[in-house]
Amino acid sequence: MKQQTYCNPLSIPDIPSGRWLDTNLTRAKETDFADYRSISDPSVIYHDGKWILYPSYSVAWITEDFVHWKHVDIGVPHLRYSPAVVQFRGKWYLSGHSMPEVYCADDPLGPFTLCGMITDCHGNITAPADACYLADGDRLYMYWIHCEPPASEEDVELVTCTVGVELDPDKPWQMLHEPVVLNRYDPEQAWQRMGEHHQNRRMGWVEGQWMKKIGSRYYLLYSGSGTEFSTYVNGVAVSDEGPLSGFRDQKNNPFTYKRHGLTRGAGHGCLVDGPGGTLWVFYTNIFCFNHMYERRISMDSVGMDENGELYCPVCTETPQFAPGVLPHPEDGNDAGWLPLTFLQRPAATSCAPGREPLYASDESVLTWWQPAENDREPCLTFRLGHSTRYNIRSIRLIWRDIGMETQQGVNPGPFRYVVEYAPDAGMQTWKMLIDASENTEDLCVDYRGTDVVQAYGIRLRILGAPEGLTPGVVSLTAFGDSVCETSR
Repeated sequence: MKQQTYCNPLSIPDIPSGRWLDTNLTRAKETDFADYRSISDPSVIYHDGKWILYPSYSVAWITEDFVHWKHVDIGVPHLRYSPAVVQFRGKWYLSGHSMPEVYCADDPLGPFTLCGMITDCHGNITAPADACYLADGDRLYMYWIHCEPPASEEDVELVTCTVGVELDPDKPWQMLHEPVVLNRYDPEQAWQRMGEHHQNRRMGWVEGQWMKKIGSRYYLLYSGSGTEFSTYVNGVAVSDEGPLSGFRDQKNNPFTYKRHGLTRGAGHGCLVDGPGGTLWVFYTNIFCFNHMYERRISMDSVGMDENGELYCPVCTETPQFAPGVLPHPEDGNDAGWLPLTFLQRPAATSCAPGREPLYASDESVLTWWQPAENDREPCLTFRLGHSTRYNIRSIRLIWRDIGMETQQGVNPGPFRYVVEYAPDAGMQTWKMLIDASENTEDLCVDYRGTDVVQAYGIRLRILGAPEGLTPGVVSLTAFGDSVCETSR
């Protein structure tokens, strides 16, 4: 019987091209690297028993079962990076990264229409970066990243900090006073330093702000080290004074941290309520092959310790029970299914130069198996065991869209495939496990629970792809456990 699980990175459909935005904001040339897909910087709300996701590059997605996401039109195609969303006085407000526009709707799914321009206390239109909101009763606040030159005694390249203001409740795009600094880069905190090994103490990037009030305490989630590095993390600062003062870093920092595997770089995210009074963190993962801002999104459960500090037990990449299945996922949410295919050295019908089949099993998002150009039905085969059978319980496929060039009309779309399993040790018989031969859903991360089968091997047969694309397999992971043979 299938159990309701999810697995990171999240299986989000219709992820758009990231190059159009990343090249514009990083002043790069689109011709310098191949096109790619990206989704990041999640802002998520829990409303009417559903989660709604507003990420970078495009908005929005909704899930009703906390596993399967659907892309929906909210009247605004995108808000660049890190959209900010809040419900206040019966209305929903949206704004985007370094954008002055504020949009308003009666429903979190829109349609959103322009209602104002962000204006500072002197009447100047402004465009905060990485903004977020907090509705605190009948008062509304905005927070964002601020950069300033260092003081003469500071040995840093640039000072980055979190600033906040109160907004006019009748005009929630109007700031009421000068921004107040809540926290700033601290070179003594190694996790805030830039670099793959936090080596640059003269530079830290305090960004990705998200404010949440729990009880009477204010929790400021923020990121450090830079979104292009595996050391991208989230930290938490807390205040018992109020939404604009008294913030101090909690001891449980960094809050989310993962250096290795398929969900590296657990930064820039949000804290979200879930079913049954649970708490969850959504965060960004780095892929960063074609461009340093190439990313995906993950989520995990959150707990609170006896001191009122938040903790994330682990940043996961194995199957977890879906929100609502366990009453206290923070006490342990892992389904207990182990990866069965990592470094199992698969065989393939072919491979492109430098894209060997081993790369589909090496736990890296920077490598992938790619079939040869003339391979009409590529096949990747894993032997799981010789004398040991395994229970297969779920499959995760992570794809790359080789040849994608949206400006030339080579667009991403669904891959068609089947996954089969061998119930015999000789792997002479193959039975259907997943039939996606008529697949119509565009998932560059495709996680599926399966009926439990006992197998000595599995294989992927690729049957079709959008015109102009070659499917690359970053990872084919079967999850499950070994069969106890003493009962035979």
